[in-house]
Amino acid sequence: MGKVKSAIVLTLITIVIAVLCVVCFVPFPCDGNGLNYFNSILGIAEKDAELGGYLIGETDYVGGGYTAVLYPEGVISGRDYENDLSASSEEDQAEYAEKYSSYSNGAIYLEKETVLDGTEVSESFKENFSHSVEVLKERVERLHISSASVNVVDDYTVEVSLPASYEISGAAFDYLGRMGELTVSFGSDEESAEVIIPEARSGLTAEDYFKSISARTSAGVSYVIFNMTDEGRAAIAEATDGATSSYLYFYVGDEPLITLTVSEQIDQSSLYISGSYDKQSSELVATILDTARTSGSEEGLSLSVGTLRRDHAAYGDSAQWMLYIALGVVLLASLVYFFVRYSRLGFAHLYTMLVYLIAMTLCIWAIDFLTLGVGSVLAVLFGAVTLSVSDAMAYEYARKEYATGKTMTFAVKSGYKKCFFHIFDLHIVLAAVGFITYFIALTELSVFAFTLGIGMFFAGVCSLAVNRFCWYIMMPFAKDKAKFCRFKREEVEEDD
Repeated sequence: MGKVKSAIVLTLITIVIAVLCVVCFVPFPCDGNGLNYFNSILGIAEKDAELGGYLIGETDYVGGGYTAVLYPEGVISGRDYENDLSASSEEDQAEYAEKYSSYSNGAIYLEKETVLDGTEVSESFKENFSHSVEVLKERVERLHISSASVNVVDDYTVEVSLPASYEISGAAFDYLGRMGELTVSFGSDEESAEVIIPEARSGLTAEDYFKSISARTSAGVSYVIFNMTDEGRAAIAEATDGATSSYLYFYVGDEPLITLTVSEQIDQSSLYISGSYDKQSSELVATILDTARTSGSEEGLSLSVGTLRRDHAAYGDSAQWMLYIALGVVLLASLVYFFVRYSRLGFAHLYTMLVYLIAMTLCIWAIDFLTLGVGSVLAVLFGAVTLSVSDAMAYEYARKEYATGKTMTFAVKSGYKKCFFHIFDLHIVLAAVGFITYFIALTELSVFAFTLGIGMFFAGVCSLAVNRFCWYIMMPFAKDKAKFCRFKREEVEEDD
């Protein structure tokens, strides 16, 4: 490419990168008095429960999360006990106090008839509570919600924490605590509806009727999908034969989770139910139903929402800026190394790194379940380090080829050819590790793993394509291409 074409292309690329850098990373005032600000994409990206703070010019807190305490049947908080007791008449107070036993220094109260066996907590209650906690943990892990956690407190209550970025936290706390068997009823109204799944006296469970229950979003419409076995298809087809204005009720325990209007016979192997669902709510409902399908036939205790609190960032409001500073130091060190060792070729690495950071910022902002947190920032940093290593590897291969006497153009081609599969394999393997880990990981690792996967993809593309292209369009401006890259020929000693 000639100097003129190179100059035009380089100028356009520089302008595009500069504009995207401002949009992605730089907040600035939009009016003369400085009251209204344009907040960068990085600023408005969803923060998880680990990070938080205030947008420039805004008063609403961004980030952090919510924590709800869930109580099983027969357990109430000390505050509720005191409030109920004081609200009772003098005649009823003694009777009310006799129903409960103080536990954990009055933090909670246990209903004697439901929870206790004599003076000790009954083994059946312990087993049922333990089962409910395991189901609750499985649900949260399957939802892949960043920074979500489930912890048992005071032995018989559960604290569930969800990030503020999870937009349906309020509904989620209620839905997550619903326990019991998955059943399906059919009728003209809820009161008269009869259970059709599982059929009475059949000895079957929900697993015998449904292969799986999942969620899907396509073209902006979200569905809860029931994949049925032959038994499930037959049961629903038989019940809805001749139906006009009736309903299918999908229950978890005693609570209906989905009500489906039926105007004709349903006879299909997969049932797609939409409605007012969005991506998050469809995944939540599908997860509750599917876990009830596999474990709801076992004994469990429904968990009701008690106290709810708003949490600020787990690592403090300054943690976000500390991470940015750490990332900036690492990137600056990388640039210093490249400019010192490869002279003006460091500009090619700079452009490549900026493209990578812009791509990752846009992904974290645009992909619903990705949030800005410690895990995602570390994944971006790891990708940046891998990109720097890959660029250095390509430069060193080209340096060795040039040192043997080849022209610069041929040395670059030959160098990239020899290191291509080394770089390609490195990024493919790390990307695969990231995506595989995402699908099997615990909640704490899910965002890090997925961000690592896309980070390795973009790092590979940037190293093998963007970096080489930037080198290609910058090279025509150098009179001495060797000095431009700080490459040297091997010295050959002459024989006397």
